[in-house]
Amino acid sequence: MLRTNPEPPFAPADALSACIHACIETAQVCTACADACVGEHLPGRLDACIRLNLDCADICTATSRILSRQQNPDLAIVAMMIELCAAACDACARECDRHAEHHAHCQICAAACHRCFQACRSMMTGAPTDYLAH
Repeated sequence: MLRTNPEPPFAPADALSACIHACIETAQVCTACADACVGEHLPGRLDACIRLNLDCADICTATSRILSRQQNPDLAIVAMMIELCAAACDACARECDRHAEHHAHCQICAAACHRCFQACRSMMTGAPTDYLAH
């Protein structure tokens, strides 16, 4: 889809596409993990996990949408969103890793968050130098 836009991608197309897809997948997985955490009926024990899942899902969704728009991007904002997404995925992965031994949904979520974190990092290191200026 990126290559059909009249504007060329503002970053390497393969890395950009991988990051968008990782964000979309992670948003879905985090939402499902939060729902499963609620279903565990462990009052208080998974509250931080639920909160981070939902925050990470929202940030990943916003990031995927911003990265999908190619017309006149404010590259400083794009870079900040990628950094924020990486930070949210890292925090969520760490929290889900704490519960992964007892909850398969947390194990799956942590893995998705780790992949998205790596995709964000790849975007930041593979992009043109002026892309990260802010």
